[in-house]
Order: sequence, then C-alpha cells, then structure tokens
Amino acid sequence: MLIFLDIDGVLIPDRRHETSSWQTDIMKFNSDCLNHFENVLRSYPNARVVISSSWREIFPFEVIPPLFSPDIATRIIGFTPFLNPKNIHQHKYLRHQEVLEYLRQNQAENSPWVAIDDIPEHYPPDAPVVAIDDYNGFDQSSAKVLSEYLT
Repeated sequence: MLIFLDIDGVLIPDRRHETSSWQTDIMKFNSDCLNHFENVLRSYPNARVVISSSWREIFPFEVIPPLFSPDIATRIIGFTPFLNPKNIHQHKYLRHQEVLEYLRQNQAENSPWVAIDDIPEHYPPDAPVVAIDDYNGFDQSSAKVLSEYLT
C-alpha cells in the first residue's frame, strides 16, 4: 500500500502557529501527530510513504526522511512528481493528478493507495483520502481511519 502524505496541517497542525516560536521549529513535526502516524505504519510493514506535500518544492528529498523515526524513515520512498506547468490549469484535482502520475511513472497504476491531506478537495470525492482537521493534525481518529484503509 502506498500512502501519499501531506505534511502541513497533518504532521504540523495549524495550532502550532499560535505560538511565537513556530518559526524556529519549521522543520519539526508535532510529536503527538508523528507518533500516531508512525504507530499506524508499524502495524503495516508493507506500507510505503510518498511525500505529496508542498515541502517537496522547498526541500530536497534527503532532508525529509530523517525527520521521522529511523524505522519509518526507510519507508519514505519519494516525492510525487511536478506536473508540466503548461498543463496544470487543466486539472481540477491537482494533487490527485500528481499521485496518478507518480503511480504511472513507477508502473504502480494497480497498486492500492491512500492519501492523507488536510485539504481533501485536492482529490475527487471518490478518491481514498484520510481527511485531516488541520487544526489538530493527525490524531487518534485519523489513525483509526488510516488503519481501516490499510487493513
């Protein structure tokens, strides 16, 4: 199973920005959110993670896996690709198109997948998405929904 993971609003809840020190911790995930996410993954050793976050526009891939626990970091396998800027306006669900392009480029079109995103509108209504409340991030409720997809 492939998990397409957004970061802001998922592992970094928006409530973090209510404190004045948030700028110094820009590359630090919320420990509760991270623990909930990683604990689910530990129950599903075949699940792999692809970063679909806008972080891929800012940071090189090598920067992201070390932000996770070592056993989970090895399961972070890549980024979704950037679509041709000339064609972006043609897609209503841009992040979904990036997922489909990742699957195509990796000959994984028939692989099961789920996205985790705080903006589920990036995907069509019938897409497999764990919708996250961006204020709370990935919590126990999110963990339960993800587990149901992975089962």
